[in-house]
Amino acid sequence: MNKFLSVILSVLIFTPVFGQEVTVPKLTFPDSTYYVGNIIIVGNDLTKNYIIEQEISLTKGSLITRQEVQYDINRVYSLRLFTKVEIDVVPDSGNTASLVVTVNERWYFYPFPVGGIKDRDFEKIYYGLGLAHNNVGGSNVQLYGAFAVGYDPFVSINYINPFIDYENKISLSLRAYYTEQRNRSLISLAGAANFDEKRSGGIVTVGKRFSLFTFTSFSVEYLNLKVSNNLAGRTISLSGRDEFFSAQASYLYDTRDLREYPSAGSYAGFNISKFGIGEKEIDYQRFGFDLRQYFPVSENSSIAGRVFGSIASGGVVPNYGHTFFGYNERIRGYFNTILEGEQILGSTIEAHYPIVSPRYIRFDFIPFEQFRDVRYAVNFAAFADAGTTWMRTHSVSLNDLYSGYGVGIHFLLAYSVVVRIELGIPYGKNLSNGELILDFGAAL
Repeated sequence: MNKFLSVILSVLIFTPVFGQEVTVPKLTFPDSTYYVGNIIIVGNDLTKNYIIEQEISLTKGSLITRQEVQYDINRVYSLRLFTKVEIDVVPDSGNTASLVVTVNERWYFYPFPVGGIKDRDFEKIYYGLGLAHNNVGGSNVQLYGAFAVGYDPFVSINYINPFIDYENKISLSLRAYYTEQRNRSLISLAGAANFDEKRSGGIVTVGKRFSLFTFTSFSVEYLNLKVSNNLAGRTISLSGRDEFFSAQASYLYDTRDLREYPSAGSYAGFNISKFGIGEKEIDYQRFGFDLRQYFPVSENSSIAGRVFGSIASGGVVPNYGHTFFGYNERIRGYFNTILEGEQILGSTIEAHYPIVSPRYIRFDFIPFEQFRDVRYAVNFAAFADAGTTWMRTHSVSLNDLYSGYGVGIHFLLAYSVVVRIELGIPYGKNLSNGELILDFGAAL
């Protein structure tokens, strides 16, 4: 880990030496003076105009403010199709102005190495290869396949079309997969050696976008799960193999500005899932929610909060269908502590303060235009986390909560990569009980 941290710091310190550093241009036009006359998009050699336009909140006749323009810059950048996004306000006659949206496109079609660590554990390494096209036909259609060996080997094929019917804003996604996933349930171990869950299946999801911020979807999944060493309780079926269909309905309201690392907006997600359709052995439901709010405090500084949970009902929940802290969800301060239950509840509050405000570095010597503009920023963060899991047969109270707090440095790098180096401390303990955390992606 120490070598990895050294590489990250070296890149941030020495990158300006090899490239031409350019601060993100300040928006200097008179605030609240002009109304939108036209929206002009340039630089999108492949991407269709409507893919960009449907992310812009300003429309013809809207009052132009610096806050709204910056918001739309972040929304367009969040498409993950561009290395650089700028919006210029060009006055027309009278009190109208044109919005000139200038984008530099990313590299869309490429083979890519697959690799990483599972469950934030550097002993759980996987590696492989993939092939992706992230903008088929310039319509933001994603088509990619990948395989990996090592820990939790897998192979998958994915197709995502955000507008299979643009007029009605209908989306479609398909996924087929096979994986040998290591068991995560401590209850399933029961003192025996760990085992693998061999999973194969597919998911079909149809969605509809009702507005710039509102999206609903319905999905059906087929799952065939077989354990490598069958013992009682590892599957619902006594045979050691569970095979069933499930369905999920979801609602999403998302006004976040920059999805990879938001500083303003709201996020509200709700879903209802039915596991086992027409089955006798698998027959239970889940209701999940994820609520987030981001409050700008000053330029680039913000405070964010999140509350999330998943509640089960109906029949027996298989151990592999349990909820966990210690894998995808974490409580900093108890980062490696595994909590298991049928239900989960968690919360996070986090404050961000810029050390290096967002800026671009231009590498003219790189032969590919898609990699010449590198966007990066560095933030200081302070945070507090809390959460717990529990079984339906037990009640939950505040005494069951695990909680922690701490500080960290967050690096926002090119191609939407976020690296976090943090110190987490269990609530009620002192600094000597803290843990150094290296993690990827925003915490909320």
